[in-house]
Amino acid sequence: MAVNNKLKLVSHTVPNSAAPGYSHILESIELDDPALREKYEKHAGANTVYEVFWNAVKKYPTNKYLGCRPFNRATNMFENYVFITYEQAGAIVNDLASGIIHVLSLHFDLSSPTHKKLIENRNFGVGIYADNRMEWALAERASITQSLFSVALYDTLGASSVEYIINHSELPIIFCSLSKIPKILEMVDRLPTLKVIVSMDNFSNFEGSAVSTNKNNEDEIGHVISGFSPDSIEILKQWAASKSIGLYDFKELRKVGKSNPRPHVPPKPEDSYTLCYTSGTTANPKGVISSHYSYACSTVYGNNFFPENENDTPILLSYLPLAHCYGRLLENVITVLGGIIGYYCGDVSKILEDCQLLKPTLFGGVPRVLNKFYAGLAATTIDSPDPQVRQIGRIAVEEKIKNLKDGKGLVHKVWDEKIFNKAKAILGGNVRRIYSGSAPLEPYVSDFLKVVLITEILEGYGLTETASVVTGQMAGVVTSGDIGSPKPKMQARLRDAPEMEYLTTDKPCPRGELLIRGPLVFDGYLKDEKSTKEALIGDGWLATGDIARFNPDGSISIIDRKKNIFKLSQGEYVAPENLENILMKHNLVAQAFVHGYSTKNCLVGVIVPDPETFVSWAQGVVSSAGGPGKNMSYVELTKNKAVNAALLKELEVHFTKSKTQRFEILKAIHVECTPFDVTTNKLMTPTFKLKRFDAAKYYKDIIDVLYEQV
Repeated sequence: MAVNNKLKLVSHTVPNSAAPGYSHILESIELDDPALREKYEKHAGANTVYEVFWNAVKKYPTNKYLGCRPFNRATNMFENYVFITYEQAGAIVNDLASGIIHVLSLHFDLSSPTHKKLIENRNFGVGIYADNRMEWALAERASITQSLFSVALYDTLGASSVEYIINHSELPIIFCSLSKIPKILEMVDRLPTLKVIVSMDNFSNFEGSAVSTNKNNEDEIGHVISGFSPDSIEILKQWAASKSIGLYDFKELRKVGKSNPRPHVPPKPEDSYTLCYTSGTTANPKGVISSHYSYACSTVYGNNFFPENENDTPILLSYLPLAHCYGRLLENVITVLGGIIGYYCGDVSKILEDCQLLKPTLFGGVPRVLNKFYAGLAATTIDSPDPQVRQIGRIAVEEKIKNLKDGKGLVHKVWDEKIFNKAKAILGGNVRRIYSGSAPLEPYVSDFLKVVLITEILEGYGLTETASVVTGQMAGVVTSGDIGSPKPKMQARLRDAPEMEYLTTDKPCPRGELLIRGPLVFDGYLKDEKSTKEALIGDGWLATGDIARFNPDGSISIIDRKKNIFKLSQGEYVAPENLENILMKHNLVAQAFVHGYSTKNCLVGVIVPDPETFVSWAQGVVSSAGGPGKNMSYVELTKNKAVNAALLKELEVHFTKSKTQRFEILKAIHVECTPFDVTTNKLMTPTFKLKRFDAAKYYKDIIDVLYEQV
């Protein structure tokens, strides 16, 4: 491959590493920079997540660490953040860690060699079943303090999958929010290994705030408890006792642990840190076994998330599900730097309110969230209904993007003061970097958000099987549409995917399935040798299933997905995720699902409108047709035929402007009033990815009707 000598290369090519059917190998260039090497080496002393946490407790004892927003029952509102320090977190973790071992010793039959061996060897997992909250982090850190591994459970998997995971991982103990306890007890007769349940909500928290407003009292931490009373708690205790299940709350387990202290049992680097189940759609979830060393490495690599300023206290809003590796990585990175983690209040619609109170310095994003930001900000600037505002917004954005590409930075004194400082304030005003992962971010969305939010955006790539990290853009990068280059000690190469016509011999850039190798790669799937052998090929390479392109500057772009592609009847291949991202850039669209049958020659789709922009627009459509538009609700408007037809025309124009192929333009749509989510219709994974297989089943009848219309 010819390389333009004027390009600033972002990776090394391993000499003579290409082979038939395989590209050359790329390696990191980051540690060639003395400043970056010094930064990495400064935090490279931790080889386990246990060391990441306990080193931070020793180094930053009085720093604020974990915070949440107390819920005031009198006002029915969430209050400002309260925090515990690293030292306080360490005390809680010590008590919980000792408590875990003690209560299991009470509930295990220690005359049984199996149970005795489990306790002695610490060879078991600790289940954690809750939304993001500080108790999630404390329970996991307690687990690793006794060399136990965590196993995340989450509702989007469905009750049958939760039961499957508990049994598959042979969990003896589960930490969970109070609302999950009845769900577990309902299936407990089918959970032979389960002995103990620990409620993250203290059973005494039924009067006043669910979270103490006394900042010095770390005992009273928790979320809002609703639908429970002292009587219902008593019923839960009796129910658990009748099933020989030990039921404790956080405070009680701490008390037990404090009275029966146990010395730490630090894990070794090669020991399992977490068992993270992938959200399968066609089969049972697979348990990804990841070592302490892999997550310790990813934590050190994650330091590149932060701008170079030793005086800044890193602050993170934790809302990306901790059941997934990305959210866990971000929290570990903050911990190694002695920073602050503030948990969102549990209501996704209040994330911006959480940000304005917490004032994070880093925002961890995924394309579906960032696309939502784009749609909202674009609607008030470049797509404003006011012609003058729209014209000024487009001039300002275009000028700032040009300056960015010309190396003049993100700040523009005139336009920032007139327009963009207000936009920056929506995330609290202090965000200096946004990190995007889990799926490719549309280049123009990335550029737009950079200049409007006056914030650097770095894209990266990782998998559950790689402790969330493989590649990442380096600080100061101005490119978009790529995922950067391999992180230190990681390698990347491509292999031919002839069935999709992607070859490593393609010109001007090699294309194919992305393969990765290095210390972040997982140890295998639990009790699944077949899937492990399919994923780990050759000399330690992990086959990702993602189609990538190696760019001339040594960066990598994800361009397709082997599994997320289908062929129409005329032989054209369609990548629906790309089309959905285009649709969600339209200010009327919140979510989209694009589908096509191999027996059909066109596409159809399901569109979830954005209520903020859709309602007034749709009311205008109905009124123009002589109907009672102003009196119609959001739900009524989504079911209106005139609105459906008008929206389909809007999207056709939008597709045309986006330069899509004619066969990629939707020919019929269903306008859906209920958003895709992780709990109600369960069409989203915890990382906000569309569960395409499930969506196709869920909307099958509607899709069939749509095809009858075209």
